[in-house]
Amino acid sequence: MTSIERVFTAISLKEPDRVPIWMLIDFLPVKYYDITAKEIIEDPVKSQKAYEWLYQELGGFDFGLPGGGIYFQFINVFPDTYSAYYLDWRLPGRMLSEYASPQLFERSHNNPVLKETDYNRLIDDGFFWLLNFNRASRKDSRILGKVAKKVTKNIEKWWNYYKTPTIAEGGATIPFELLSFFRGSTNFMKDIYRYPEKIKEVSDFIIDGLIAVGEYGPMMSGGKTIIVGATRCSADFISEKHFEDLVFPYLKKMVETFLKDGFIVQLHFDTNWTPRLHYLEGLPKGNIYLHIDERTDIFKAKEILGDHMCIEGNLKPSLFSLGSPHQIEEHVKKIINECADGGGLMVGSEIPDNAKMENVKALVDTCKNYGIYRK
Repeated sequence: MTSIERVFTAISLKEPDRVPIWMLIDFLPVKYYDITAKEIIEDPVKSQKAYEWLYQELGGFDFGLPGGGIYFQFINVFPDTYSAYYLDWRLPGRMLSEYASPQLFERSHNNPVLKETDYNRLIDDGFFWLLNFNRASRKDSRILGKVAKKVTKNIEKWWNYYKTPTIAEGGATIPFELLSFFRGSTNFMKDIYRYPEKIKEVSDFIIDGLIAVGEYGPMMSGGKTIIVGATRCSADFISEKHFEDLVFPYLKKMVETFLKDGFIVQLHFDTNWTPRLHYLEGLPKGNIYLHIDERTDIFKAKEILGDHMCIEGNLKPSLFSLGSPHQIEEHVKKIINECADGGGLMVGSEIPDNAKMENVKALVDTCKNYGIYRK
């Protein structure tokens, strides 16, 4: 199978020729290739060459990252969790060394982006009054379209030449997560007890706009996949009642709309989602895959959702920096042994920027050699 056939077979909950390999590699080429983190964000041509080099060096894997695609995450003129126009993202070559990965400084307690008295203003005036040019500039927004054209060519090359789907071309944020970033986690966790009805009112008002923002990236670049990220509404942070009232209705509407409009949805759910997995049965079946990190029990996810959506995970990222190839191999085999049967599985992880190449290679090789479905 090609990677496209392999991935789509897994997403359709069937058995491909082998288990697909999913890796979010972002800034890993900075360590091994002649490129800076600044260039990975801002230079679609050079970053595409770096990602292709890594693909060849590792012998091929099943998801490509288009050069320049990260530009849309950070240089985003619409309100999003990565937007340098709204949040204090320190970017390489600006506030940081050109080799440093972006860093988020959350103005959480004493000086939040959004004050508790601003909820009504969001309804009256929208978000753009919060926009600033401290981290990104008007020039950045003007070249967004030019970058999109180059990213589109890179996406087409992954799909048409390498026969490999791309990780994502758009990102979407549910209202709960976005408000948490703007208010700061400490303030917002108090707000969900003090102003739950106001949060619902604001969420009702902004959800359609956030859906449009999520579709903007793929529409600009010709992509197919939208990441719906969530962390601060997991079982590590909020109660089941707050999840039911303030999170799931908006998550459901967002995912249903993306699927109806023809996109693939990656649920990128970090931290502990094990107690919340059963809610995801309420989402449509098909064209969804669930990324989980090591905080969520992948074996429980397979048990609950194995006949409903594809599961992706869930090696611990630090293993790639601190572990050994043998440890990677053993973890991959355990996941395959317990979760591969029947299909609907992709194995992988977010790869840290300082990962050892031999550890990343161990993930790729083990999936290829051990993850074969034997008829």
